[in-house]
Amino acid sequence: MALAQQKPDIAGERKAVLAALLADVRAIEAAKGITPAALEDIREKVQALTARPDLFGEETFPSPTAEKPNVIYLLSEDPDGRFALYLSCGMPGKQTPPHDHTTWAIIAGMGGEEENRIYRRTDDGAVEGKGRVEVVRTKMLRRGDSIAYMPDDIHSIHNFGSTPTRHFHLYGRSLEQLPGRVQYDTAAGTYKVFPAQPYITRVAGVSA
Repeated sequence: MALAQQKPDIAGERKAVLAALLADVRAIEAAKGITPAALEDIREKVQALTARPDLFGEETFPSPTAEKPNVIYLLSEDPDGRFALYLSCGMPGKQTPPHDHTTWAIIAGMGGEEENRIYRRTDDGAVEGKGRVEVVRTKMLRRGDSIAYMPDDIHSIHNFGSTPTRHFHLYGRSLEQLPGRVQYDTAAGTYKVFPAQPYITRVAGVSA
């Protein structure tokens, strides 16, 4: 009788896959800097991760609930806060106002549907607290789709679907170290600085 196949070491494989990905990302940034061309190369690397949903299952990374509709899991972060990778999960109906990141960013879809709207600022920035933006294009992120953002790019996200989203977000610096991000109120034509993200979920054996 053939021996039963051993259960794969999911945690170990996930760690190896993430380590290889981030090594490639660091090398690309070191060689090319922070340019649109470099981010396209990084985007392709992160997009490849969406083919491995088996490494990011519900047992370790539960989907959000009505009580906690948005969950951001930390997957990896360098000791100095650089190259922070997250699994971001949001319930249907999740939306954000237009905002920037102040660092480069990659978003890659693994589950659900999330519309990304990309904006340009239309005022001259002469009046503090006043800022108008308009949509210049949109991109729907489903499994296998991805998008790259330069530090000053402005976008918003919208889950109009019927299932939670499970997307990878990779930032040049961790969300907990981005105190200068700006979000826009499109109706009022204003903007404000919003605090660094304090609600990051750390998973034992995955992130510190």
